[in-house]
Amino acid sequence: MRILILTTVFPPEVRSAAQIMFELAETLKNFGHQVVVLTSIPEPVEGEKRTFWQQFIYKHKVSGIDVIGISSLPIHRSNAPAIVRGVGQLVNGLAYFIYGVFLRKFDVSIAYSPPLTLGLVGLFLDKIRGIPHVFNVQDLVPQYAIDLGLLTNKTLIRLVKTIEHFVYRNVQVITVHSQGNKDYLLGEGVPQQKVAIVPNWVDPDIVTPGPKDNEFRSRNNLQGKFVVLFAGVLGFAQDLDTIIESASFLRCAPEIIILIVGEGVEKERLQKKAVSLGLSNVVFHAFVSKEQYPEVVAASNVCLASLHKSLKCPVIPSKILGYMSGARPVITSLSLEGDAPHVINNAGCGICVEPGEPQKLAEAILRLHNDPERCDAYGANGRVHTLQFYSRTECIRKYEQLFEALIQQKNKFPVL
Repeated sequence: MRILILTTVFPPEVRSAAQIMFELAETLKNFGHQVVVLTSIPEPVEGEKRTFWQQFIYKHKVSGIDVIGISSLPIHRSNAPAIVRGVGQLVNGLAYFIYGVFLRKFDVSIAYSPPLTLGLVGLFLDKIRGIPHVFNVQDLVPQYAIDLGLLTNKTLIRLVKTIEHFVYRNVQVITVHSQGNKDYLLGEGVPQQKVAIVPNWVDPDIVTPGPKDNEFRSRNNLQGKFVVLFAGVLGFAQDLDTIIESASFLRCAPEIIILIVGEGVEKERLQKKAVSLGLSNVVFHAFVSKEQYPEVVAASNVCLASLHKSLKCPVIPSKILGYMSGARPVITSLSLEGDAPHVINNAGCGICVEPGEPQKLAEAILRLHNDPERCDAYGANGRVHTLQFYSRTECIRKYEQLFEALIQQKNKFPVL
């Protein structure tokens, strides 16, 4: 098969979405398919020289994968108002569509959402070029932004909801990573036979259990500490305030260190907050590469995943699977009605507390700090569960099956 992947982020961009799309592309390539990725132009590395035309179209390879970067507005890196981001995404979508029309014929395309506009690109390429399209919904837009209070303008909400329903109504297949996300789409009127569940995955051969006393600990003066790790984007949705405030309740155990690894629009404010609260037990560290990530997880005793309490969408943060694959116990601070607690409880790999409750989060951390045997059991359970249900190869095989079924006959595919 010739497969076109549409995504606004791709390595060398360091984001979870970029890693998911890279692993999808790489695995499909390893399965023997021809894969082309249409994405935004990456920022140049130090000392790199580009021609004038490479400022607009930048063709290159990433691990042998053909990647076409096109000039687009860096909306995903900005902290612009919702209306500006929305207009920017429409402009970017138009750029993707114009370039996509002139690409060689593909057998199938898949787009990562958000943004919704890539779904528009995929369905229009199907209407004009006859390329069946799979729309991979990771975050439920605009509901995600509405829950967080980032999108409040009623006119803009109506516009985005109109685009959302248009995309859902016209694409052949929508994939989601959990049952809760599927239930949301069914509630929006999407026919059940159009929605397939394909879980996000982790590569258990890359994120493996490792010794806690490793070089990362040595480099960062963490020897002898009980390290509680949060690794990921530091944005509005992640509710790092609750994690930082929980450190105030952990002063009784000075060996406990909360380690926050990542970058994002909230980082500077959060650093100032930790200083203002006098929290010497909160340590910030820059984003690490995917090669370094397994070592960071291995250096931890417990790992955290948090989301703002206003966020009701059934999100399963991808970091949870990385923690589980690394055999580390997980504590979540997010909606107990979502899908993530279901994963944690099924796997028996951690503790789930209500979001926005720093004292309860601190109590959960202390509980595991005082019970190393439970920590080990939770970690082992998580590793086994990821091997059984979230293997990268097996999950991506499901995408391959969907693609093959779409090519053979549109709108008739196995519900996974």
